Amino acid sequence: MASTGTMGCDPVTGPAGLTQCFLDRLHYSKYQYGTCVTDAYIRQRSGGHYGCRDITVTYCYYPCMIEKFGIDQGPVYEDCLCDISVQLQQQSVILPASCYSPAGMHCDFYRQCLAEMFNCTGPAEYAISYGEKFCNLYEQSKSQLSQEGVRWLDAARKCLQVALVPALYLSQMQPSCQDIRIKAFDSHVPCYVEPYEGISVCSLSVSDWIIIIMTVKSSFVSSAWLETVKASLLTAAMCVGLI
Repeated sequence: MASTGTMGCDPVTGPAGLTQCFLDRLHYSKYQYGTCVTDAYIRQRSGGHYGCRDITVTYCYYPCMIEKFGIDQGPVYEDCLCDISVQLQQQSVILPASCYSPAGMHCDFYRQCLAEMFNCTGPAEYAISYGEKFCNLYEQSKSQLSQEGVRWLDAARKCLQVALVPALYLSQMQPSCQDIRIKAFDSHVPCYVEPYEGISVCSLSVSDWIIIIMTVKSSFVSSAWLETVKASLLTAAMCVGLI
């Protein structure tokens, strides 16, 4: 479980996105980064495996070792190590708290959070030209989906947004626009097939599949056509048990 909110991460008010270097003496041997986020985000991000150690709080620190490696005690790997004597630089862009725990019910995450933090342009840009674009296209098609299709769409949308939250962390190495694009597309298949607390796209009816295919077909004339085709084929292969 993640560390109870201390050292600036108030269990009620946060703030979300605050990163600190701390030592959880009861569970780890060395100092590591942790980011103040909501219990709901931790559960979503970890697929229900982790949450705040104190189940009564709203905010707590999400230790790097749990988020990156799923290790809740013992060693601290180099990727997560930090020096308590070195002051962390302040975040240059102040984002809304919702950016660090997206509810996934809307498409504004891509513009208000991802694009606000990273001014990406050209072929490597993802937030507006793909993330927001197709999020809105799915919303326009939502009324045509079955109840199961809507349940899948809501869960997948949230999963896709949550997968990109770590890019906003102060403790992470500043990702390039291409890094973000790769991370985003890598999350598509697992979020389609196994969204947390949702239904798999594999369980949807043929009519729902047709609507989904019609929604994404416009990407075949965009710069993301190759990634879209790859994700579509991998999703289909997983649904029929080939992977």
